[in-house]
Amino acid sequence: MLQPDPPARLAQIQEVEFTESTREFFSQWNNDFFLNVDKNPVLRTFAHHPALANAFSPLNIHLLTENTLPVRQRQIAIMRTAWICNCTYMWSSHLRTTQRCELPTALFDPIKQGADDPYFTPFEAVIIRATDQLVEYKTISGENWEVLSTEWNKQQQLDFMFTVGCYVMVAGVMNSAGVERAENLLELAAEFGAPESRRL
Repeated sequence: MLQPDPPARLAQIQEVEFTESTREFFSQWNNDFFLNVDKNPVLRTFAHHPALANAFSPLNIHLLTENTLPVRQRQIAIMRTAWICNCTYMWSSHLRTTQRCELPTALFDPIKQGADDPYFTPFEAVIIRATDQLVEYKTISGENWEVLSTEWNKQQQLDFMFTVGCYVMVAGVMNSAGVERAENLLELAAEFGAPESRRL
């Protein structure tokens, strides 16, 4: 029997509470990349504040669907951010996203270990080091910047920095609101592991 998450501090809105603004917010996410948007626990948490959710959504949708980074590099950055931010929901959700992007599950344990894991290419190791630096120090070292600049153009550099920054922000919301995982995410976390939930 899977152990459910503790009750959320900020419960998801229920279908009976949906308004025209709620439905307009969900409609932004209706494309082939996203599944069951009106049942998504994160979106149903954001939906308490449609104006804010509508302002934020285009950025998040861009980072997931129009990001100029190669998908593998994008997912490494997002999952490393989730792991070091102890964001159980984000990590569990991106276990699913990474699989849907047809990336290998062999990524998961090395992402937990960090840049020194021999699984990664030298460039991927720098992506992880730069992600760690952005999360902790809010800047990238000159050494890592130089390496990233050898393979990424300016758009990719910006997409990387905004990806990490966005997901740090969302991790704070998810951890603080206590977004609860549905059974499918609990099952993935049971199989592949997840960071311990952080709630002060």
